[in-house]
Amino acid sequence: MEKRVFLTLATAGAASAAAVVYLAHNGDQDTNWLAICNQFGDFCAQTSAAVVSSFVAVVVLVLVIVMSALAIGKP
Repeated sequence: MEKRVFLTLATAGAASAAAVVYLAHNGDQDTNWLAICNQFGDFCAQTSAAVVSSFVAVVVLVLVIVMSALAIGKP
């Protein structure tokens, strides 16, 4: 049960971080937000790497849950 909760929280965190990185790269013309990656290149590189690593963590958690379910199902 705890694994599924942690997977849900990790997925939600990764998705919200991806939305912030998208805004940092592209901005939003409707709300007059400028893309900040042109000014702060290191920030965008670090946040992009963090988003990639968080999605890798989500994939690892999925694999752990599947392996746990298979181990429980075996006699």
